[in-house]
Amino acid sequence: MNDRRTRILALVAEAYIERATPVPSSWIADRLGVSGATVRSEFAALEEAGLLAQPHTSAGRLPTAEGFRRYAGALLPPRPLAPRLRERLAAHLAALHGRALLQGVASTASDLAGYAVVLELPADADVRALEVHLSPLSSCRLLAVAVLENGLTRDALVPIDPAPTPDVLDETERLVRDLALPLPAMPDALRARARSVGDGIRRTLDALADAWPTLHETEIVSTGLSRLFDEPESADPDFLRRATRRLEGGGRDPADVEATGPLALGYDEDVALVQADVPLHHGPGRLTLVGPARMRYAEAFSAAQGVRRALRAAGEAA
Repeated sequence: MNDRRTRILALVAEAYIERATPVPSSWIADRLGVSGATVRSEFAALEEAGLLAQPHTSAGRLPTAEGFRRYAGALLPPRPLAPRLRERLAAHLAALHGRALLQGVASTASDLAGYAVVLELPADADVRALEVHLSPLSSCRLLAVAVLENGLTRDALVPIDPAPTPDVLDETERLVRDLALPLPAMPDALRARARSVGDGIRRTLDALADAWPTLHETEIVSTGLSRLFDEPESADPDFLRRATRRLEGGGRDPADVEATGPLALGYDEDVALVQADVPLHHGPGRLTLVGPARMRYAEAFSAAQGVRRALRAAGEAA
């Protein structure tokens, strides 16, 4: 990549981000003060390198995923948020706890970047349940709500027929509270405890043990889906399907996500993902901005880094 090709790639990316239409060689030629033939020759070289694509004959060019990755990498490290804004963000996030913090982080990042956001908090192998509340939903099903020591709550449906009596539920809750073990160790401990109690409590403990893994899953909070409908790509159902899948399941495979310092950038066809590891009160989390490949990368990078730094400052203040 010589300087001129780097400049042409940046011009094509910026114009396509702004207009969402392929960029003609004449527009680039006017900006650089060179002939159209020279730009077309450079277009061909950039296409051969896999950085530009031509949607159809006689159309202009647009960046490929690799072209966007190359362009976006030149914008790192991102421009920091204004100091006063960082201070306000840190104070705002420091006042939030439990699930309200997760929702606050996601909505703040979405507001700053203008894109949809998914925030993932992986299951913590050391966290314990302080309380587990069991409530009958029907004659054959319970709702278990676990209050975790990190301030979050988790719930699970517990099939059991017939449903236990209130006395059995109270005693089961007491036994679970007395165990006070990390979440992954609880199923085996519940089954072991079930072997030494009466039939009603035994059935309830065994049923709770079967349902327990649901209480120990990655926490996912997403917001900003409506922002995707503001993008021209929303006319494509496949784009919306891929983006929604990311919001529902997080920023995991099959996207090719590559770390670039504290930030990571990846693509799932025409869906772009900007990721940052973020320090939460509950443990390390992962923030992912979800938008079109035609993403406003400078703003997205600044938002992801800004939220990351605000959370770090909030943690240090606490």
